[in-house]
Amino acid sequence: LLLLILVLLLLRVGVRLQFGEELRVTAIAGPIRLQLVPEPEKKKTDKPKKEKAPKKKKEKTPEDGEKKKSLGLTFRDIRSALPALWESLKRGLRKTRQRLRIDPMQVSVILGGEEDPAASAETYGWISAAVWTFMPRLEELMRIPDPYIHLDVDYNARETRAEGEIGLFFQIRDLFAIGFAFGNP
Repeated sequence: LLLLILVLLLLRVGVRLQFGEELRVTAIAGPIRLQLVPEPEKKKTDKPKKEKAPKKKKEKTPEDGEKKKSLGLTFRDIRSALPALWESLKRGLRKTRQRLRIDPMQVSVILGGEEDPAASAETYGWISAAVWTFMPRLEELMRIPDPYIHLDVDYNARETRAEGEIGLFFQIRDLFAIGFAFGNP
């Protein structure tokens, strides 16, 4: 039993995203690959269908839970919590000793700016500042062997285009290390 738990904790798992024309998500666990999006086509077998009796519609009453509860968080609350969350995440990533790996990391984002060029240029500036502020920190905490990030503005395009491929791989024990880092105050 202990050997099985040890093997599970050391198992390398991951997810690989490809986006652009089509979104493709593949989950990987050791030698097993499972395509999640789009779902692989299943072979249909011809089975006789049984007729089902129509279901009666239940009338909604106020007791059915039509009221939605909100968290009551404002943007200011979230922004004030970000430094603490970032510190917890850094602490957790340090404990993994760079076992987390992002490979490949190839992202290309071209902002459309035909409608409001000034707003597009401002957005480009904010995104560039965020990317080039956080990428060196992430490269210190994770293994990212060959990051490729391309940002640009096309003032003749109406829509923003993004395409690329990102893979995140880790051992299951790394999730526990990050979780314990978030659990500490």
